[in-house]
Amino acid sequence: MRLLIHNFHLLPLTLLALTPASLGQVEAAIVTPKLPLLPLDPARAQMVGEISGDDLKIPHEREEIARLQIFLDQQDFGPGVLDGKMGTFTKMAIEAYNKKFGRKDCEWNQVKEDSKREVPNLYATAIVPEVASKFVDTNFRWGNDRGYQSTRKNMPYRSIAEFIAERYHTTEDFLKLINGKKVIENAGVRTAMRVPNVEPFRIEIMALGRTYKSDPVLSKRWAVIDTKQKQIRIYEPLEPILSKEPSTEQENQETPPNVNPVETKPTRISIIDSPTPGSPRAMIVEDDPNPEQNLTIHDEHRAIIVAAYPITPGKPQFIRYGTWTMKNSIEFPTWRFDDSLLKTGERSTTSLTIPSGPNNPVGVHWMGLSRRGIGIHGTHQPDKIGRGRSAGCIRMANWDVTKLPQLIRPGATVIIK
Repeated sequence: MRLLIHNFHLLPLTLLALTPASLGQVEAAIVTPKLPLLPLDPARAQMVGEISGDDLKIPHEREEIARLQIFLDQQDFGPGVLDGKMGTFTKMAIEAYNKKFGRKDCEWNQVKEDSKREVPNLYATAIVPEVASKFVDTNFRWGNDRGYQSTRKNMPYRSIAEFIAERYHTTEDFLKLINGKKVIENAGVRTAMRVPNVEPFRIEIMALGRTYKSDPVLSKRWAVIDTKQKQIRIYEPLEPILSKEPSTEQENQETPPNVNPVETKPTRISIIDSPTPGSPRAMIVEDDPNPEQNLTIHDEHRAIIVAAYPITPGKPQFIRYGTWTMKNSIEFPTWRFDDSLLKTGERSTTSLTIPSGPNNPVGVHWMGLSRRGIGIHGTHQPDKIGRGRSAGCIRMANWDVTKLPQLIRPGATVIIK
């Protein structure tokens, strides 16, 4: 048994001296402004240096929500885009984070205290790296012209603003709010701008066609894709898996099978916090008071939740409910565009190949399941996660989906419900 608990300690407030030599090397850091500047007002965002034009005042309440979102994002409980708005996904991330520590869903005060302690600084100053020019093409025609897209070598970002927004898990509108519209619209390589204080999504360290293999620990985890709640939850077992449930491997299987209960005495597992800060949590295993519930080996009460992220599920008529197996995990996939498949769910002999890149409709990472053509993948529209429906697969923001290989690997069970 192995419990992986991730704690991110963000940088303290320090002084960064930007010299010509360091500009190309330093990407993001917390910066203490040099005098003379007006004292920082904690109720508003204040940029390092002088800004003209737009009024950058942000309500204190919105900044506190942004702090909460940044904290949850760094703890692998994704709230969606970081924008300082208390939406459904932020609330669900709080509830999932509380489950990890055996708390009640409604215990928000402790999460707020955790966020204040771990995220003392909301923003970092990012220097647009030179590598951005490799992934940005301002002439790229964004849209649904698949014929045009199939002639390209890649599917790049359309602007520096789009590159930085995805890199720091936010939106272009939020970047404009905390920097000013002119700064973002005129941004180029080496432009300094304020960004959410998160570990950046570094697309440049990914590799075309790189695959992730099975892992002794990560392949024993399982993912629950909740199409009603629009969330993927990843679990680590707290008990040895003694038997394997039947898998819906058949191509025509569309509804959940009748799952047999484990042939062992049902148990419930509780996680409680130690009264001493920093001490290990306690695990309590006890007889299940309701054995007639027929717990399965992938019951959520037999595991600890290690991560949760918002998703866009497939259209109801195309969702393949059941228990599947993760078969592969691939960076920078190409996309087979089949109009018939998207409209009817049936493959045709006519298709186009859309090249890889951040604006590919399947994003920058693909995890295929044992159900042919169905997988978990990224998206070119992270702000649309949870809105609308995909053709049948499971969409995630690129910055979230690229975390999955460190959390779950091929061979793992994926339950779509």
